[in-house]
Order: sequence, then C-alpha cells, then structure tokens
Amino acid sequence: MEKTWNYIHYFIYLFEVKASQIITYPITLIFDLIYKIPFIANTLKKKNSSPEEIRLASENAINNRVYGQNITISGIQMGGLIILIEYGLFNIFQAILGKSLIQIFWEPGSPYKWIFVIGLLVMPWIINERLLFKNNKYLKYFDEFDREPKKIRYKHAWISLGIIVGIITFFVLSFIPLSKVY
Repeated sequence: MEKTWNYIHYFIYLFEVKASQIITYPITLIFDLIYKIPFIANTLKKKNSSPEEIRLASENAINNRVYGQNITISGIQMGGLIILIEYGLFNIFQAILGKSLIQIFWEPGSPYKWIFVIGLLVMPWIINERLLFKNNKYLKYFDEFDREPKKIRYKHAWISLGIIVGIITFFVLSFIPLSKVY
C-alpha cells in the first residue's frame, strides 16, 4: 500500500513538472526577449546575475522535491484522491440508509458542517502523513523510482493512472445510487 501510494504521488509529481514546463514555456519566451533589452541586460550584469541564473532559480522554486510548488500541488492532489473516496463512500452510505444526510450538515447554522469538513480533511492528512511525508519517505521512494528501468516505471505509471481514474470513476458513480434516494 505504501509503495503504491508513493508511486501515485511520484507520477502526479512528474505530471505536474511536465504541465508547469508547458505552462511556463510562453512566459520563458517572453522573458527571453525582455532580457535582451540593453537596460535589463546591463542591470543583470551589474548585479552579477544572468537570465540563466534567474531561470534556474525559477525552476528550483517550481520543481524542488522538498519545498517546490509542484511537490506541494501533488501532495494536495493526493489528499484530494482520499477525499473523493471518502465522499463516494458517504454517498453510498446515504443510499443504503435511504436518506439524504448532506442537508443535515449544510443547514444554515448547523454545527455538523464543521465536523463533516474536518472529518473529510483529517483522514487524508493522517494517511498522507503516515505513507508519504513522515521522515520524508516520499523522497526515498522518489530516488528509488528514478533509478528503476523505464519498463518498470511505465508499468507503474499505467497502474497509477488506472488507480486515479478508478477513484474518480468511483466518486462519479457513487451519485447513481444516491440519485434514487432523492
């Protein structure tokens, strides 16, 4: 379970890295033109900097595996997958009971609203803390996964994609039995 969850995290992180490269590419092209303006080029030289140094600092802020933007976003997505499972189970539970419980939680002034939201958020935090983030386990797994042959990584990439699609499908399909309750 731990290794599989780390594989999913790893491939979400790699997806985020590729997506950020695609998104920032036009911005990089624009800034490459800006850096050619004589005033900007001279100012960078005076400050002992260069467009390459700025680009490296930017890539580090986005892609650093310890504190970068992409690792943060991939961690949030891991929590989101667990929330989708929880909410899907909640929908099935409502269908089994034959009652719509969500209105109880979202009535104006209901104290249950905060219990519901906190309950949805605590479980992903506990699971991800234990499986991914405690003692930076994910960094050890990421290093291990980086060294694996491409054939094995492709296999686990497809398995990870299947699990993600399965979780999203489960969440969406959980509304079908719930629709019979309304």
